[in-house]
Amino acid sequence: MPPTFLPFLTFLLYIWISAGTLVIFVPLLFIQSRRLLAKKAIITVLISFPCLISTGILIAIIFSLPALLFLCLVNNNVIPQTFETISVIAAFLLFFGLVAVCSLYVWYFLSRVIYQLHEKRPVGEFLDSNRVFIFLQPYLGNSIRKFFKRNGIVKTAVLLIIIPAAAIVIVCIYDGVTNLIFAKPTQVELVGTYHISKVTVGDFDPSTFHKFKLEFKKDSTFELTPLKDVDICDKGKYSVDYEFDGNELTFYCGKEITTGHIDRHYGFYRIEFIIDDPDSGESIYFEKDK
Repeated sequence: MPPTFLPFLTFLLYIWISAGTLVIFVPLLFIQSRRLLAKKAIITVLISFPCLISTGILIAIIFSLPALLFLCLVNNNVIPQTFETISVIAAFLLFFGLVAVCSLYVWYFLSRVIYQLHEKRPVGEFLDSNRVFIFLQPYLGNSIRKFFKRNGIVKTAVLLIIIPAAAIVIVCIYDGVTNLIFAKPTQVELVGTYHISKVTVGDFDPSTFHKFKLEFKKDSTFELTPLKDVDICDKGKYSVDYEFDGNELTFYCGKEITTGHIDRHYGFYRIEFIIDDPDSGESIYFEKDK
């Protein structure tokens, strides 16, 4: 399952709920006694997904530095396998828990602020009774209060524009930073000699890692020391294409074609040969000689 599947599924659910809300509540905008209710319902639904995405990406950026440090320790075999598994599970639970709690609170906070504006009541009433805002106020200063002194319609419009715009900007920044900090070698940059650096399959003796070599040559050919778990010929041609995530490398052995994965990390990469089922976690990794 690709990492974008859950956000995509959430987006589809958001579109479905938004469409249903608009169908139900837009006609109520033309009824004076129900207009305020309709506005609240529409605004509440429309800002839900942008709040989730903005909060999720912001927390992901905060988590990125410790995650990179953890990956560095894992790749250098500093952390035991058991502790690595427990840490990954705990980190995912903490991340998704924080995203759920924080996005729900941001959604609640912005909804209440917009309700105050539409009811033509002072936003300060809500802010003064909000414990989280009171706690953060010394760090925020009076900037938020000054903002809410503006015209109510302008404030609502600005909030509705800023939230999705911020989500889009954060997504673009995150995608750009990820591509910059994660090594993405070209076919020319792959040229060189590689040796096994890590094995997660069978009883592979680490003392024999140096005996197994993978070499990419300038003429787009390769040589590989035969491995019983890797079904690739010892000589052939290769190509690189990042269009196919997880299968960036293609090895041509006569009429047979086999794929490999360029496992990208901060500042380096390695070649991964997945053994049997991709979900089994069994792989052989090659790193380039320095």
